[in-house]
Amino acid sequence: MPQKYNEGVIDSVTKWIMDNLDQRLSIDDIAVKSGYSKWYLQKLFARYHNETLARYIRKKKLACCVSELKYSNAPIISLAVKYHFESQQSFTRSFKQVMGCTPLYCRKRQLGSEAEQQLKESTDPCVICRKHGFNSSEKMKEVRTPSLRSGQFPSRIDCVMR
Repeated sequence: MPQKYNEGVIDSVTKWIMDNLDQRLSIDDIAVKSGYSKWYLQKLFARYHNETLARYIRKKKLACCVSELKYSNAPIISLAVKYHFESQQSFTRSFKQVMGCTPLYCRKRQLGSEAEQQLKESTDPCVICRKHGFNSSEKMKEVRTPSLRSGQFPSRIDCVMR
């Protein structure tokens, strides 16, 4: 079955996005490259990929960050800057929302050699952690309520000289 013209444009836009993930990608610039208005491009892209253009770009940038977190010692802030996030906080928030864990947790999670090979070949890098049994219960921290002194909450900074 021959491919529709629109599908060819979306395929070329998708390839261009993948080749330029370390650049600042705006929907306006991508629309100019495609030859469509940004509204029509977003509509076509969402129909073809079943997600918005902005979400697709964010997910692909974060997926690239996973391999850099696992295989380099680059500071998390440098990854946020490299992939054009506004701040380390927005990078961490997006990473946690999309990947289900923080960048630091992802970096600390060590994988075996078989899982590392699967990670390099996978389009969804977090499926590897889920497949190998790393779930959200491992990330849960114990929550302790602060102890009360004479019916009041403890001060934020306790004096060492007491």
